[in-house]
Amino acid sequence: MLQAEGISKRYGEIQALSSADLDVAAGQIVSVLGRNGAGKSTMLSIIAGLLTADAGTVHIGGIDASVDPESAARLLGIAPQSTGIYTVLTVRENLEFFGELAGFDRRHRSRRAEEVAEQLGLADLLDRRAGKLSGGEARRLHTACALVHAPALLMLDEPTVGADVETRRQLIQAVRNLASDGAAIVYTTHYLPEVEALDADIVIIDEGRILARGSRDELVASHRLSGVRFHVEGPLPENLELDVDVAAPSVYHALGDVTMADLLEGFGDDAHRLVSVESLAPDLETVFLAVTGHDIGSSADTAEGS
Repeated sequence: MLQAEGISKRYGEIQALSSADLDVAAGQIVSVLGRNGAGKSTMLSIIAGLLTADAGTVHIGGIDASVDPESAARLLGIAPQSTGIYTVLTVRENLEFFGELAGFDRRHRSRRAEEVAEQLGLADLLDRRAGKLSGGEARRLHTACALVHAPALLMLDEPTVGADVETRRQLIQAVRNLASDGAAIVYTTHYLPEVEALDADIVIIDEGRILARGSRDELVASHRLSGVRFHVEGPLPENLELDVDVAAPSVYHALGDVTMADLLEGFGDDAHRLVSVESLAPDLETVFLAVTGHDIGSSADTAEGS
């Protein structure tokens, strides 16, 4: 359904996206996993035709988006990070408005508004003004507006940012249901439990480059990482002989064949300054660290992240 090949984008001296490829089949969920500013939003904006790429091609449903953007756009739904709803309209009016934009007649857009509202837990809120919704309800409406025309390709950019637990659960379930019905879905996030819950195929992006792709099990098997993570008060001991990487302020990784006992021995008389120590178990978090050299929660220094 989606074939994006070699797409690149530069902002001045910053290469926000570099020869990125992304393929998504009908019924497949692909989670694009990356830090804030890694290039996720830039990639989706180019695929959606909201940004012009410096290089590369995008085909949606076999249609070259640069040759026939209108036909490609009819197959696409996108919910960007920033919530885009009309606060003076009701939930129903928002949904029907997007149905009208898709060319639906009144009966069709009314039916689709009710169907999508049911999918995302908004059925009891159809007559409420969007400006009176909670933050989580507004996020669900934002996503629902992208679903009204039943797109063959749905792209969701950090859809649960700031969302409550119930909104997160409903969005995850709705995405899984849409994939079961045959939609191709691109889901960007830096929240690892969502990737697990979606059972998605994973693409890891960092500093504008696609660095790894595969299922969770494939990535964990290919990028096993051992070692320890530790939080220390004050500076590292000057005589510490372990190789460490900075993960966050006062938080470090000692990677490789390193145990907690090795760390305690290395700290010696300074061991009392260790606030916490944990072993790195093979999971998506350690996969991301192994592939990118960074924790998923850090931010990339790019134009997108600025």
